[in-house]
Amino acid sequence: MRKITIEMACSINGLIATEDGNEDFLSYRGWEIMLEFLKEQDVLIWGRKTWENILLWGDDYINDLKNINIIILSQTSKRANEFSNVTYCNSIENCLKICESLKYEKLFISGGATINNAFMEKGIVDSIIVNYNPFVLNKGIPLFKGNYFENKLKLEKIVKEKEDIIQVHYRVIKEGISNE
Repeated sequence: MRKITIEMACSINGLIATEDGNEDFLSYRGWEIMLEFLKEQDVLIWGRKTWENILLWGDDYINDLKNINIIILSQTSKRANEFSNVTYCNSIENCLKICESLKYEKLFISGGATINNAFMEKGIVDSIIVNYNPFVLNKGIPLFKGNYFENKLKLEKIVKEKEDIIQVHYRVIKEGISNE
């Protein structure tokens, strides 16, 4: 049974980056939290912009990912794939087919805003985990960006993390489907 989780770090008002994509206000603890979650997941799904940002962060970050299956969603990337654990695809449908063929059942999405939005828009996300960092931005990139959608959520738990990060776990309520 496939389970799709979105996990993101953001400011207390739900912004994942400044308008120009800078994420320096986010704690390194957010990276560690993501890596901890990934131990229980089959694949990490990122958008092209998120992946390209990670590549700029340096070898330590890339080394953290060497044993993690990664899918990069991109309609425009012309980048050669130099990583054996990274697969590129051009649509959510293609991504889901790849996951099915590789028997990935636990899909973990961690950015960016357009990818988060696209999966939510399709109504296939099961849970959302938000790591609120103790920072406020008045302009920037939101958790979700794209076509309109709405979903009701059910609070599952709240965790006070290190560095004053508040982690909130929600289950996505799917209309007409009982997922209690």
